Amino acid sequence: MDWSTIAMIALMGGAVYFLMIRPQQKRAKETANLMSSLEPGSRVMTISGIVGTIKYLGDKQAILEVSPGVEITMDKRALSTQPVVDEFEYADDAEPQLIGDDTPAPVVGEITATDVVEPAEAPASDEATDGPTWDAPPTSKN
Repeated sequence: MDWSTIAMIALMGGAVYFLMIRPQQKRAKETANLMSSLEPGSRVMTISGIVGTIKYLGDKQAILEVSPGVEITMDKRALSTQPVVDEFEYADDAEPQLIGDDTPAPVVGEITATDVVEPAEAPASDEATDGPTWDAPPTSKN
């Protein structure tokens, strides 16, 4: 073999190492450092996009609080390495918006007395209907 061929093979091997293997090892080391730095109270995001606060962190699982009083248990490998940037914070006691003469604006989803609809009356007779009912759906065989 010629020395130039051996040098070319060594150069290709070095290029593969520095372009593929070393960056992957570096990312794996950074991920391991990040996972070891997690502790209860840290804000994290899962790989599916759920953002929560770590309540308990075990060897294989973590318990996340995703909203006040709602906790989920998940595998630690499902935690993302992306930094969490909260767009908003949850608050129960938001200031009511006022319209006009100190009249509070209606809150979306709030039911008022004018929104209540009386249910329709049931049929007066106990006679069976000709159509299908939930108790006995029609059976048709092909």
